[in-house]
Amino acid sequence: MLWIFLAILFASIIIGLPIAFGLGIAAVVMAVLSDIPLSILIEQSIRGVNNFPLLAIPFFILVGEVMSSGGIARRLMELAGALVGFVRGGLGQVAITGSMFFGGISGSAVADTAATGAMMIPSMKQQGYSAPHATAINTVSSVIGIIIPPSIPLILFGIVTETSISRLFIAGIVPGLLIGFALMVTTFIMASIEHAGQTRKFELGRLWQALKAAWLALVLPVIVIGGILGGVFTATEAAVAALLYSLFISLAVYREFHPRELWGMLIRTARLTGMVLLLLAFATVIAWFLTINMVPQTLVRQVQAITQEPFWLLMIVAGLLLLVGFVMDLTPAMVIMAPMLTPIVTSVGVDPVYFGVLMAFILGIGLLTPPVGTCLYVGCGVGRVSMEQLVRAMLPYYAALLVVLVVLIAFPGIVTWLPDMAAVRGN
Repeated sequence: MLWIFLAILFASIIIGLPIAFGLGIAAVVMAVLSDIPLSILIEQSIRGVNNFPLLAIPFFILVGEVMSSGGIARRLMELAGALVGFVRGGLGQVAITGSMFFGGISGSAVADTAATGAMMIPSMKQQGYSAPHATAINTVSSVIGIIIPPSIPLILFGIVTETSISRLFIAGIVPGLLIGFALMVTTFIMASIEHAGQTRKFELGRLWQALKAAWLALVLPVIVIGGILGGVFTATEAAVAALLYSLFISLAVYREFHPRELWGMLIRTARLTGMVLLLLAFATVIAWFLTINMVPQTLVRQVQAITQEPFWLLMIVAGLLLLVGFVMDLTPAMVIMAPMLTPIVTSVGVDPVYFGVLMAFILGIGLLTPPVGTCLYVGCGVGRVSMEQLVRAMLPYYAALLVVLVVLIAFPGIVTWLPDMAAVRGN
């Protein structure tokens, strides 16, 4: 059954068929070969999407839409400029810090790439950055958005592996900050080599003005992270609260978009949510088929025969996921691979919360690598550069991300200490 599934999946990728439809075809073929009624497929697919925490996905996507159009993202970028604009690398450092702010609200790497890139790349070019270098910084920093909570990939991992989404969110805070710091150091070095990025003298008055303009926007991550950390909200409830708050300050305080624009935001949110739910529905059927055929249990035994040392097992799994990221987008890779790989790593004592954050980060790197990297294509469009130019400019940043990956595998406590300390409510 595993080989049948993989054959159909890779055939779908090769011919360009959407992954969701490839999963659906695989499910039907496997049902026919197993002499299982097709009605079981419907029951299992409904079970996969009939899950309350899934409501967080459309709400967080819509929050990102409101941020981009309602003036929230722009004010956060101005605050980032006042905070780190004096560091060598200038606007490059601002772009990374802004992505950390933006990622703490939207949870989408693609939205981060589009929003921050459109605002920052033209100004970075004026400060001496080449178009590929400016685009590379804005594109690579988007991976922070799927680690710092909220995170749509972490929501999906929590659902398909039955892991606490609240704990996953809290676990993503420190690794997200570490990734941001690594990218800032890389930008500092590259700016020194290329003599790009003008710095501005740190001005306390400018920081105060930016803080006054953005303080209402800064309440958003407090609502999401503080509410979950304090046990006030579940992840889903935090998404609703964040949406209501962002709509209020965008419409009533900042007044930078008209209510009629909300219809277009709802349409875009519904399209993206529908894609995710269709993937999840068919992936649930596939996971059920593989489970009743003892595939996860067989994989656990085979991998344990190779090594039972957590570090080396995680290195093997990380290598596999990096390869998967080259040929598959993050969302389908998460819903397909998480149910198969989680039992393998937990069998040697790895915390599933830790593995969820690690898996999201590794597949996030896949968003930045050709030939399938979604953020890479968005970055090329926003920065108006070719794929070859952008990939070449991103090589130092790939190295920085891989260094962070090895550090997280070697020191899992970086990920787990905060959720272990926090009293977080369940889903």
